[in-house]
Amino acid sequence: MKFLIPLLIGGIFSSVLSGFFLISYYRLIKRANKTIGTITSFERSDFFTLRQLWVPIVRFKTRTNTWIEHQPEHSVFHELNYFSAHQEVRVFYREETPKQFVIESGLEVFMNWLIIILTLGGIAWLFVQ
Repeated sequence: MKFLIPLLIGGIFSSVLSGFFLISYYRLIKRANKTIGTITSFERSDFFTLRQLWVPIVRFKTRTNTWIEHQPEHSVFHELNYFSAHQEVRVFYREETPKQFVIESGLEVFMNWLIIILTLGGIAWLFVQ
């Protein structure tokens, strides 16, 4: 039973990171501007040095006719390599900070919810025992 404690601590840490990503994602989806962008290439993530995932570089045009080419905000748990180069994606960005954007990614959102649900299930199971 004691061997589950480190797993639970890791799950809580992962769930907190997932929660931060989901909050940021849903805020941008609901309140931000929407446009279509194009994936130009893939690079290693510059967000989390312990786990550098493949993340697309997206190029899109804002309402003020400014071109942005940058990595989207992303989760640290799921690579976004299932997109392909030159693929069009839906982009949600803030007008005042257009480099802060997300791309519509249902699989990435699903994986983060799954991490949170599994952690909560583990906590519930631990207390029932």
